[in-house]
Amino acid sequence: MKKLKFVSSIVISVFCIMAFIPNAVYALTVDEAVVSISDRLVSDQVLVGKVGTWPAEDAFTGSIVAGMADAYELTSELAYKNSAELGGIYILSSAWSVFFYGDATYALTRLSEISDDPNDNLWRDAVSDFYDFVKTDMPNGTGTQDYIDHFLNPFVGVGTDTSNAVFYIAYNVVAAYYVDAADKEIWRQALIDHLSLVDDDSSDFPVLALGVATWALAKTGPLDETLIDPSGGGAPYWDSKKLEDLPILLLDNQVPEGQPGEGSFYWQFQHDEGDPNNYTEDTIFATLGLAAASQVISDPNLNLDPDINAASEALLKGVSPEGKVYESLSQEGALYYVFSGEMLQALKALNVQGKTEE
Repeated sequence: MKKLKFVSSIVISVFCIMAFIPNAVYALTVDEAVVSISDRLVSDQVLVGKVGTWPAEDAFTGSIVAGMADAYELTSELAYKNSAELGGIYILSSAWSVFFYGDATYALTRLSEISDDPNDNLWRDAVSDFYDFVKTDMPNGTGTQDYIDHFLNPFVGVGTDTSNAVFYIAYNVVAAYYVDAADKEIWRQALIDHLSLVDDDSSDFPVLALGVATWALAKTGPLDETLIDPSGGGAPYWDSKKLEDLPILLLDNQVPEGQPGEGSFYWQFQHDEGDPNNYTEDTIFATLGLAAASQVISDPNLNLDPDINAASEALLKGVSPEGKVYESLSQEGALYYVFSGEMLQALKALNVQGKTEE
């Protein structure tokens, strides 16, 4: 059963599974989707109590803030920037010492990028301080690698499965490179190492992990001939696989044309015809991975544009006219604000690459 990204191991479990019904919903344009999602997030943002968060989803503020920053860049709507900054203030005020989850750290980098001076602002300083703290000031003399190891520790980490770890580390990699952290390469290698452990048996959402890892690795370095599992100690799925294979692996997990949910992505590497797919988050992060990979691949024979366009069409069907984004792209299942923030991230990536139809 597909579980909500990292929520299942931290806050709640999701038990709702829905089948996809092709063409059952009207697809918004990109502009319509961005505005409807963002307006809803602005309207529902908490202004009393945990100010800057969204109802019952304060743990996921980072993902939503990053999406709102993207919405501001797409529209220049000041209300979206103000919303993102309000969420950023909550992130800074709620962190223990300077500890942040990976999505929250990434959100701060996005706030830095849309600030008046991206090279000098409180958001960037907070991210730099975080990575310096992890490297040099961790309790008992531990450092970056020890901190990373906690992601798979069920007692002190943020999750107990490998795909949770990949999700958080991926966002940390992008943030670490943004501030040129001293240990940025350690973070990137850790992402590769943890990705090599992902499989259908031990991971809650393997294709999502593949997508978000591809996104982070493509944004921070080459997708080259580096082996993902050189020691052979990871999951069999990664035997002999290289970084340059990541886009192809994503395509292998895309629902083909003519099939229910075409353009979306399966949630497991093994595609069981009897198992429902079309989960929104799998397609969001797989699309982010393809969009980032398309900017760095060196193979002239690998044209990802048609596949990215198909993913874009599938994503747009998942946004209701009211700006709601559900667990399923058929607009059914669980409804969370974090899905909306993640959707905005995907729409921004597609827009920047010119892969969407306006």
